[in-house]
Amino acid sequence: MFSLMKRLKFLTGLVRQRSVLIAIMTLSVILLSSVGVQYFEQQAADSNIHSVWDGIWWAVVTVATVGYGDRFPISVGGRIVGFVLMFFGVGMMSLLTATIASIFVEKKIMEDKGLEIVKVKDHLIICGWNQHTEEVLAGLTTYGLTGDAPIVLINELSVDEIESFRLKYKKFNLKFLRGDYVREDVLLRANIAGARFAVIMADVSGGHSLERTDERTALTALTIKYLAPQVKTIAELLDGENRQHLKRANVEEIIVRGEHIGSLLATAVKSPGLPRLISGMLSLGDTNKFWRVEIPKTFIGRSFRELSTHYREKQHAILIGFLKDKKAMKLEDLLSDNTSVIDNFIREKIRETKKDFYYEKDEARIVVNPAGDYTIGPDDYAVVLSKSMPK
Repeated sequence: MFSLMKRLKFLTGLVRQRSVLIAIMTLSVILLSSVGVQYFEQQAADSNIHSVWDGIWWAVVTVATVGYGDRFPISVGGRIVGFVLMFFGVGMMSLLTATIASIFVEKKIMEDKGLEIVKVKDHLIICGWNQHTEEVLAGLTTYGLTGDAPIVLINELSVDEIESFRLKYKKFNLKFLRGDYVREDVLLRANIAGARFAVIMADVSGGHSLERTDERTALTALTIKYLAPQVKTIAELLDGENRQHLKRANVEEIIVRGEHIGSLLATAVKSPGLPRLISGMLSLGDTNKFWRVEIPKTFIGRSFRELSTHYREKQHAILIGFLKDKKAMKLEDLLSDNTSVIDNFIREKIRETKKDFYYEKDEARIVVNPAGDYTIGPDDYAVVLSKSMPK
């Protein structure tokens, strides 16, 4: 794949260089013909080419095969120049047009094969492919999270599979990159630095070993956080024991496939029908769904009971609880305010790196069904159950 990309880039560079060369040669022929025809025609008494500009107009019309007939040479020398221009200029113009067209065709081929560089911003990158990827896309649309934002898919599906998927989901603003998303150059082609979110699926495309899926996920997370630490990253694991590797990579959300199957099965024995209720709330149909929403500022400092009544009466929603963001503190903030040599040295070294060092990563504390007099803080987000996101 990498060798194919290098060949395509090399050929594209040659085509572009050739197009520039042909354009320069065509322009030179037009200018020389304009000067030449004007030189010979100024000696003819009945000539209609009186200036170099008239000559340029005649040369361009001739090369473009428009043939207005408002300007034409009548002298022998001027007609010889016209013969040369028709012989060389028209052919070169056709060659230039064909070369420019080939550049666009080559660009389209590279885009269809997933080899083009992505030049979008604020996009969502989905790394990998498995049987749940289509459901993820459907969920993004159902929750209204994408809007017009592009979605970049990085995987190793075949060209035919990509084309079939493109036709099936024309309503999405989808872009494809074919390659191994673990590679740094592939992520750079996806403009990872300009992305808002990155989702790492447990990948089954490209014939990679299933046993190494979580290892590839962890390596990708580390690469993403190295290239673009500000990108919110969500990763899927097959084995929950690998969770600590993603935590070290500062992955914001970690989803372990099948993690709560045992609890649902036990719930079905103790409370029949309850698993169906939970599945219904998590489904993508026209049902009630969970939403994380900002709390109106007027309720900061007030109680859970008051906010719950507000959502129930005004938004027809059920307040489940809160997510409380726990912000990380910069290492520089831990240094004392005095001017000791050690503190100044550490502070200076941190500034030289132009990076922020944290002694604790961002976390979210979950508060479910709190007491009625629970006081809402400024860092709280409400978790509600409703058909649409409350405003």
